[in-house]
Amino acid sequence: MKNKNRIDSAVLLAAGLGTRLSPLTLKTPKPLLNLDGCTLIDHQLRYLKKNGFKTVAINIHHLPEMIKNHVGDGSRYGLSILYSRETHILGTGGGIKKACGYLSSDNVLVLNSDILINLNLEKFVERHLLSNAIATMALRKLLPGENYTGISVDTDGFVSSIGDGSYSFTGIHIVGKTLLESLPPAGSESCVISDGYKKILSGGGKIASAIHHGYWKDIGTHASLKEAEEDISRGKFEMIKE
Repeated sequence: MKNKNRIDSAVLLAAGLGTRLSPLTLKTPKPLLNLDGCTLIDHQLRYLKKNGFKTVAINIHHLPEMIKNHVGDGSRYGLSILYSRETHILGTGGGIKKACGYLSSDNVLVLNSDILINLNLEKFVERHLLSNAIATMALRKLLPGENYTGISVDTDGFVSSIGDGSYSFTGIHIVGKTLLESLPPAGSESCVISDGYKKILSGGGKIASAIHHGYWKDIGTHASLKEAEEDISRGKFEMIKE
């Protein structure tokens, strides 16, 4: 891996079955679901392009040919697209590790395909590069009643614990080579949080954070999909259509 002082490569996680959105996802992979005339994956790829990214590795498993046929080689987005096909689901850790094997960068931005967020990626990248951390997580304030895993942050903005705390993970992070090496061997199923981040923390490694105060929505359920549609119609969020 190389290019220590620049981050222009990303991994887009798009392999999931999307079971909570069934029956919508039985014949359509979740990244191809449409919001306001724009698929989730089109929005994410344009989001990455607008923020200076050049190469994106997409992990695929559920209805993979539909995603490949839709996205193609990435030229219509101004990106170079690579595909990391999983014959069986590798989880977030295994999926990231396999996909990063297609990229030549010391640091890679990882983005879930099913979130909507208006995080300033340029500042997020800067935060990571200045922190000298193994990885950097974009976090948001955990709201009352939410069931996301709590994360604690110290006064210097570094993650101090995962499992309790007043913040939650947004689904965007920057991972370095050390985090990838902490995960089980390539091809193994693993979770980037429990098998990667928690291991790094227990060993005294530094994980930086950036607190996001803007819009965020996890499109994981029928309810959250409807909420996103309403937010877009009210002007709270805008899909990137070109």
